[in-house]
Amino acid sequence: GEYKVGYSKSFRQAEFLGALSATIASTHNQLDASQTYNSLLQSTSFRNAFTFDPTKRNGLDLNTSLNQASIYNDALQYMSLSDDCDDDINLQMFMTPQIMSDATKRCALIHAMYQVVATGMEYSELVEQSINSRAFHHMMLRSKATTATQCQTTWALFREEFSFAKDVNCPRFGKGGTVRSESKERNAISALKPLLKDFVGKVNLKKPDCPIYLLEGLRDDIILPTERNDDLLYKILAIRLELGAKHSIMAPNTRICKSTTPLDSTTAHMLCNIAMIHDDQTILDPFAGSAATLLAASLIASNAQTVGIEVASDDVLSREDIRQDFVSRGLKPPLAVLEGDAMNESTRDDARRLIGGNAFDVIVTDPPYGRREGMSKFEGMPVLSHLIDVIGRDRSSGKPLLKVGGRMVAFQPCRRGQNIHDLLPSPTQLERAGLELQDVREQRLSTGLSRWVLSFLSV
Repeated sequence: GEYKVGYSKSFRQAEFLGALSATIASTHNQLDASQTYNSLLQSTSFRNAFTFDPTKRNGLDLNTSLNQASIYNDALQYMSLSDDCDDDINLQMFMTPQIMSDATKRCALIHAMYQVVATGMEYSELVEQSINSRAFHHMMLRSKATTATQCQTTWALFREEFSFAKDVNCPRFGKGGTVRSESKERNAISALKPLLKDFVGKVNLKKPDCPIYLLEGLRDDIILPTERNDDLLYKILAIRLELGAKHSIMAPNTRICKSTTPLDSTTAHMLCNIAMIHDDQTILDPFAGSAATLLAASLIASNAQTVGIEVASDDVLSREDIRQDFVSRGLKPPLAVLEGDAMNESTRDDARRLIGGNAFDVIVTDPPYGRREGMSKFEGMPVLSHLIDVIGRDRSSGKPLLKVGGRMVAFQPCRRGQNIHDLLPSPTQLERAGLELQDVREQRLSTGLSRWVLSFLSV
């Protein structure tokens, strides 16, 4: 994933594991997304593919370089799955390229997902490993009787170098960060010729069936540079499986419904993926605003049924404009964005009636804070705690808002001088609501404000 301000690798990993759990569960109906997620947490590990250690390099501005080191080191990571899991789910059988692709294209914090074929310091190592693993066997000439499928599989080889691009102190990932060198590309292709010469299909640089990537970067943990030497690069040969979500199509400046505090497309996708939404679920946002979370939900799960509640009147937030934001993108619009207060029992009853009087599968929301909180009725107790209180009251009255096994994901703001533990719902509140707090992650917005992503399971 590419670095985005306010989003750490922790959020990228959480978003992907949530998306992967939802993808597996929707593909295999006998599996539960929450149980799958717990299994993935036990058996999945992440480690950095490239390493930049400025303390080992002479002549660098350490203050500048140390700030960049964690960004560089965390940008490209290996994900691996072990067999050490205490439950009965055999995750290995579900980790197909298709499942991984489907999960990746839901995620806003992932730039691309690759299937690693070979690694090493020398091109000859990549050739040997690729041939021995038979990773490209389906594309190679094996006999005079070449199959039609072999001939039709187009391919291309792309080289990306992650090193000192435009800053002598900092290696880079991301836009403007990769180094393009035609001479190095020619040298790489020549060195990989023993592998590539047997490929039968045609080269297609624009949209190949098999996009092969040669990723080269620093490994200061295993290479001891006496001076900055861009030729000492670690090499990864991989097949790109999928690109991340095209979430910019719902960026605030592209929406018909405008609001003063719109939720950005990256955050909306992240919340929905951590909530593990998938097709055929019912999803509620009780503080919908301009419905960014529901828009992301429809992009991710096209058959989901969504409902919003928003206290602002139609004069402030046009429900027709919200509907057009969905229709203009070919998405299933919400059943309704109700005008009302989610704290009012009658409004929640109206929301349930829209889905047949049942409880919702998922609640995902960005409660009011900052300017939005100042315009609301909430004082003293955090808005999220008010919501959990009414979920508890509905549960006690026999009309739960969230199904058992359902998930709720929401933000809790925390300002300078506050302690997040003082802002969390109390154990008594959670017990009444039938909620279990499963995960808490901080997203720092500024020196004076953080918002924490809280994940709950209905039990």
